[in-house]
Amino acid sequence: MKLKWGASTDTGMVRQQNEDSFAAEENLFVVADGMGGHNAGEVASALAVTTVMSGGRMGINSMEEVRDLVQRANTAIYTASLDDSSQRGMGTTITALSIVAGVEPRVLVANVGDSRTYLLRNGALSRLSVDHSYVQELVNEGIITPEEARVHPRRNIVTRALGIDRTVAVDVFSHTVRTGDRVVLCSDGLVDEVADAEILKVLGQHTDPQETAEALVMVANANGGRDNTTVIVVDILDDISEPVVLPEVKDNTQPMEVLADVQIAKKRRRITVGVTLFWSILVALVLGAVAIVGTYARSGYFLGFNESNHVVVYRGHVGGLLWFDPTIDTETELTGDELPDDVLRDVALNRTFTSASQARQFLKLVEVAIVDASTTTTTLKK
Repeated sequence: MKLKWGASTDTGMVRQQNEDSFAAEENLFVVADGMGGHNAGEVASALAVTTVMSGGRMGINSMEEVRDLVQRANTAIYTASLDDSSQRGMGTTITALSIVAGVEPRVLVANVGDSRTYLLRNGALSRLSVDHSYVQELVNEGIITPEEARVHPRRNIVTRALGIDRTVAVDVFSHTVRTGDRVVLCSDGLVDEVADAEILKVLGQHTDPQETAEALVMVANANGGRDNTTVIVVDILDDISEPVVLPEVKDNTQPMEVLADVQIAKKRRRITVGVTLFWSILVALVLGAVAIVGTYARSGYFLGFNESNHVVVYRGHVGGLLWFDPTIDTETELTGDELPDDVLRDVALNRTFTSASQARQFLKLVEVAIVDASTTTTTLKK
């Protein structure tokens, strides 16, 4: 398979440093968007890219190999944040593309966060990745439209990122490709400023991938450039695979023999249960029911405020269940006054989670978003 690619990155019109990182080499392409304030975001994104590229240069042939590489990048960032207090809480999004040649050429797309991968085929643009973001959840729930998500004030909050926890859930997708396809990897600096329809228009105006990548970055800056923007454009120029001819397979199956109905005589047996056995079973059933109810009552997690107006992760169900009241799992330093309006609403309405780690990760990402927003505000004032 013959490929041609181009890449471009820019700080934008507001930020003072570029926390995006990228790499483009034969059959492996990566874009990462760092976060965390100071220089931590830049460190996180660079670690993600170098880890994936160094581990994937020998070739990637399966979804499991891609997922393992991204997990290794997560471990590298998480460990580095523990070793250096100035980098505590740093993280990055990532989207990676691996080309797998063969009889049926395909691409493997890995994704964590809101950096995206698109496919342009026959004049139609489609997403190969799924955003892990607060606004994407609102879109999925039908609360806002994709158009509203692009301008939502909390669009910078991601629900997954590398480096926040010891492990992270990595989405990996496999898609077949063919001659004439164009694949685009980008950070959210592009999609926040440029609608998909406008991205499609620019892709159709340029044939050279390097010129195309530079043009997309220029449009993002022209539309405001409020974030760093990174774009990689990969063109599939030639598919060298031969048509697959499947050998004819003879049908050796035999008709299944239909068996005559067999009547099975049912025997009734009278079981005599003593009083002691009856009560033993009854007590066991009651205790079992109590245990099941208790397990269910303690299975959920939700956000709320404690008496001092700090955000707390509670374990249990909102309002309690029977005699099982929710208990405090995690207390944070976040107060209601610090929260953005949308997150404040989530806490006030007791947003639920399936696990404590999921709830804590959401709050960590909220803290990072607050730090980033504060850093951007300070920069604008200067």
